[in-house]
Amino acid sequence: MNIYIYLVVYLLTILFAYYVFRVAVRKDYEKKGGLSNYATVLEFLIFAIHANLSYTFLPAPYPEMPAYPDNQPLVAFGTSFMIIGISLMLWAMSGFGFKKAFGQDTQTLNRYGFYQYVRNPQIVFYSIAVLGMPVIWPSFYALGWILLYAIIAHMMVITEEEHLLRIYKEDYKNYCEDVPRYIPRLWRKK
Repeated sequence: MNIYIYLVVYLLTILFAYYVFRVAVRKDYEKKGGLSNYATVLEFLIFAIHANLSYTFLPAPYPEMPAYPDNQPLVAFGTSFMIIGISLMLWAMSGFGFKKAFGQDTQTLNRYGFYQYVRNPQIVFYSIAVLGMPVIWPSFYALGWILLYAIIAHMMVITEEEHLLRIYKEDYKNYCEDVPRYIPRLWRKK
């Protein structure tokens, strides 16, 4: 496929992500104080679209599974990234509570578990999983796919942060000062 087609598809995905997070999700947060089923489905959809766009760099036509390269250490390394990232993401979500993780429960601000080291452990851990595929199948297009994930995830994060600041005010502001957004701090700030 032509690089211009990829760019158009990626741009359309970014525009859709903008609608999802900066319009629909933001509106739910402002008017309802949490996510509606509609906004939750849109969030799942945008990340599903991103996952399927991995075929822009995978050496197989959609929806076939691509053959693994002969470089077994690279395959093992990339697969480890994916397994570790997804496992840690699910662990962070379960410790947080799935309703809270999907913006449907906003009763308390969680500063425990992974959330004491980084404000967005789900994003960080899923990023590790996302990096696993391009490790196995490296290409120029894979870099675009990683960048696309970073843009989508950041839109989600800034929308959530606006909402959390509105709800928790000074508590959330203090939390933001104590805990980094993306790069985990492996020690607790006193």
